[in-house]
Amino acid sequence: MKKLASVVAAMAILATGAGPVLAQSQEDQAACTPDVMRLCQQDIPDQGRIIACLVRSKLQLSPVCAGVFTRARTSSVLKTKL
Repeated sequence: MKKLASVVAAMAILATGAGPVLAQSQEDQAACTPDVMRLCQQDIPDQGRIIACLVRSKLQLSPVCAGVFTRARTSSVLKTKL
């Protein structure tokens, strides 16, 4: 349970724009939690390391989590152009 809380905390940091992914909803967090547990378990509870791990592991992300990254990147590009 403590690990899951760390994952959720890391995703919350992403929601503030402090990382490369903008997890805007609980659905986005849920989409990436299994990938964090599968690919980045050694980095829990350090949120910064979890984020870096997800970025490094982008080719191994599940389609739903990769979609969160893609959507966030697209949103970020659109915001900078406006």
